[in-house]
Amino acid sequence: MSMKTRDKIIQASIELFNEQGERNVTTNHIAAHLSISPGNLYYHFRNKEDIILSIYEEYARNLLLDTFPQVTPDMKPLDTIILYMDAVFQALMKFRFFYANLPVLLAKNPLLHGKYVEVQHTISQRLSEMLVSLREADMMDFNDDELPDIVSILRLINTFWLSFYQTQNENTEINDSVFLEGVLKILVLLRPYITESAKADFLEARTMYQQRHKDALVAA
Repeated sequence: MSMKTRDKIIQASIELFNEQGERNVTTNHIAAHLSISPGNLYYHFRNKEDIILSIYEEYARNLLLDTFPQVTPDMKPLDTIILYMDAVFQALMKFRFFYANLPVLLAKNPLLHGKYVEVQHTISQRLSEMLVSLREADMMDFNDDELPDIVSILRLINTFWLSFYQTQNENTEINDSVFLEGVLKILVLLRPYITESAKADFLEARTMYQQRHKDALVAA
């Protein structure tokens, strides 16, 4: 079954926005890339903002919410954290254009801003529940009044790690090593809250990510 034109436009837009930066890509560029007429594109989307809204609504939202790990009794709590980080950074990698220019994109598109805030609120709730379940499993230790701040700082790293990295380095190319570096920052943040009984598992996970980061640097 061939992909519908509308889906082709969305996929091509994600690819071009990621490669060239959203600001540098017009609807004419997208149409030319797909060898369709601008009129054909406008039949499906009114403008570039409409395409970006659809990308977030149909793809980023689903990736963020559907891949968010559900805490279950048969899953090791530490595996939950690792799955969470993988899910977040997978979304960042796939939609890096979105996060590289987030405040501007949201300011230009109030409807997108509303949808983004709604999804982020859900993610904050799920992250809070995940951390509480880790505390109940005696893998983390924190006070109730610290929880909102831990969640905010985790989300801050997740959301703005790409922008931060690109402002601090002359080489702004984004590859796997950049994302793995972001994961390592999160592990540094979590370490003080890890209990003695969970420390060995935690350090094993950290060593795994350190090795993946080294391998990715070599491959880059």
